[in-house]
Amino acid sequence: MSLPQRLKHLAIIMDGNGRWAERHQRRRIFGHVRGARTARSIIQYCSQLKLPVLSLFALSAENILRPKNEVKALTNLLEKVFVQHSHLLIQEQIKLNILGDLTVFSSKLKNLCKKLCEKTQNHQGLNLIVALNYSGRQEIVQAFKKVVKKIEKGSLQTKNINEKTLSSFFCSSFSPPPDLIIRSGGQMRLSNFYLWSSAYSELYFTETLWPDFNKKSMDQALQQFTHRQRRFGRL
Repeated sequence: MSLPQRLKHLAIIMDGNGRWAERHQRRRIFGHVRGARTARSIIQYCSQLKLPVLSLFALSAENILRPKNEVKALTNLLEKVFVQHSHLLIQEQIKLNILGDLTVFSSKLKNLCKKLCEKTQNHQGLNLIVALNYSGRQEIVQAFKKVVKKIEKGSLQTKNINEKTLSSFFCSSFSPPPDLIIRSGGQMRLSNFYLWSSAYSELYFTETLWPDFNKKSMDQALQQFTHRQRRFGRL
């Protein structure tokens, strides 16, 4: 499968880890472990396809409200994943960026994220964005607060505020809007992911649970994307 020319930013909502584990009569964390393997495989595939930007919705702000033992297990898994896969970022020249509020996590995880982001900032390969404790609504709120501060300081006038101006205040403004958003697991919603920048994103939903998602699943989504006509509201 070759990468569709129009596809510059692919975003994936990795859903279904817990249900996958339950179907296999295993603890939910086992599903997340298998999901992490899938994520690695897809990252490598996207790197091989020369995709410019890949966003993975790993942990939403709402996920943090799950039972403490599951959140703790997820945090420990994230620490292991960043340590184990750091060499992949180097080998594939992948540039890592983290999106979301990391203040709720352990010092170890925060330091790992900071060091890996700094270490890979000059990489010229895939731009990998991992959303952790991320909320699309909160991103809009934070952007609004920044605008208000600018207005209060007199460095921004309301008449100069437009979509482009507001977009520049988003923490995700360093990347283009996603062209395609894939959600695994059978649910058909965005679940508070990229609410602003997804205005004209193409959406693809699959019943496949994330641990079972593979290159063939990806190719099916990309193939469907190639047949979509993106008019952005125009004729």
